[in-house]
Amino acid sequence: MSGAKANGDREGVRRSDPEPAQIMEALERILDSPAFQGSRRCQELLRHLVTRKLSADLASLKERMIGAELFGRNLDYDTSSDAIVRVKANEVRRRLAAYYGETGRRDPLRIELPVGSYIPVFRWSAEDGNEAPTSNASASPAGQEGAEPSERRSRFWWRTAAAVAVVAAAAFAVWLALRPPPGPMAQFWLPFEASDEPVLLCIPARDRWFFDPEVQQALKEAAQARTMRLDLSLQPGSVAMVPNGEMSVQNFRAILQLATHLARRRVPTEVRLVSEVSVDAIRRRHVILVGAYHNPWSVELSSGMRYVFESEGQGRLESCRVRDRMSKGEPKWKVPRLWPYAVQTVDYAIISRIFLPGTEQVVVAMAGLNGFGTQVGAEFLTTPACWKDFARLVQPGWERRNCQIVLETKVVRELPNPPRILAVHVW
Repeated sequence: MSGAKANGDREGVRRSDPEPAQIMEALERILDSPAFQGSRRCQELLRHLVTRKLSADLASLKERMIGAELFGRNLDYDTSSDAIVRVKANEVRRRLAAYYGETGRRDPLRIELPVGSYIPVFRWSAEDGNEAPTSNASASPAGQEGAEPSERRSRFWWRTAAAVAVVAAAAFAVWLALRPPPGPMAQFWLPFEASDEPVLLCIPARDRWFFDPEVQQALKEAAQARTMRLDLSLQPGSVAMVPNGEMSVQNFRAILQLATHLARRRVPTEVRLVSEVSVDAIRRRHVILVGAYHNPWSVELSSGMRYVFESEGQGRLESCRVRDRMSKGEPKWKVPRLWPYAVQTVDYAIISRIFLPGTEQVVVAMAGLNGFGTQVGAEFLTTPACWKDFARLVQPGWERRNCQIVLETKVVRELPNPPRILAVHVW
C-alpha cells in the first residue's frame, strides 16, 4: 500500500499540458526580458513560432514559409543560398539560453526551440518540482517490474524520444555539412539583415539653382546659339540657391533600388543627406554611402584603399579615372570627358565593404565616376545573377573580410548596360 500511495503522490505533482494563456504569459516575460529587448527581429520570430504552434498551424513552420511570411522573401526563394531564417533561429536559441540562465531561471514554464526545428516546445520546469521525478521505489529488477504500467510506459517513451533525438541531431549535422553554402550576394548582405537597427542610407545632394523666367530664357538661347554669347543683366532676387536641393536621376534610381531590396527583406532603413550624418551615427549603425564626389564620407572612407577615384579639371574639361594603388602604371579605367559635357560611352564603379574595427558595424560605399556607374553599382548589389563571376574570383573566407569590387558598364544613349566585374580585392 505504501508503494502505491507514494506512486499516487508522485502522480499528484504532475501538471497537465500548459494552457495557451500560460504559454503566452511566459512568452511576454521572455520578450520583455533584457535577453530579447535588444533584438526586434528575434522577438518577431519567437512570437511568430509560438503563435503558429498554438494555432496548430505546423505547416507554416517551415524555413521557406517563415522566410516568406516574416522576412519578406518570395515563396520560391533559394533557402540554400539565403540563410536568414537559420541565422535568426540560432540567435533566438542563444537568447533563450541566456534568458533561462539569468532572468528566467526560476520560471515554472519553459519555451524551447530544438536544434534543427522551427516548432517550439512548451514544458514545465523540473527545477520547480512540476515534472514527475524518476521513481526510486526500488533499485532491484523486482522493484522495476512492480512499477505502475503508466510509469513503465513513460520511461519507454522517454527512451524512444531520446533515441529519435540523437538520430535527428546526427541527420541534421550531416545535412548541414552537405548542403551548399549561401550565395555570395546573400553573404554580402547578411550582416545588414541580422541587424535590429535601421540601416543608414546616406545620399549625396547638390545645391539647386532657381532663375527667373527671363534669366532661364537668356541661358537657353545662349546654349543653343553657335556663338554661345550671353548678354545678361541680373536683378536682385532673380537668382536663388537651395542647399542640397538637387540629386541626379541615376543616384535616385540607385537609392530606390537599394531601399527596395532591403525592404523586401524586412530590413528597416533611414535615409539621410550627407550633411545630416555624424561620425557617431556611422559608428553605431550599418551604413550605405551612395555616390563619391558629393559624398565626403565616401571620399574619407576610400582614402586608404587600393582602388580609388581620381579626377582633374572641372566641368567640360574634367576627366576621371580609377586608380589602382598597387599598380605603378597609368590607370587603364578612365573617362576623358563626362556626360553631359560630352557623349559618355563607358562608366566605372567601385563598391567597398568595410567592417569597422572594434565594432560590429559594416559600411558599404558604392559610387561611379558618373551617375551611370552609381546606378549599375546598385543593380549589382541587388541582382543575384551579377554575382556569378564574383564567386569565381574570390577565395573562401571572404564573407567576414573587407572587400572592393570594380565594375564597368557600357553606356548607350545615356542608359547603362548590366555591370561587368573588372577586379576584386579582399583583405
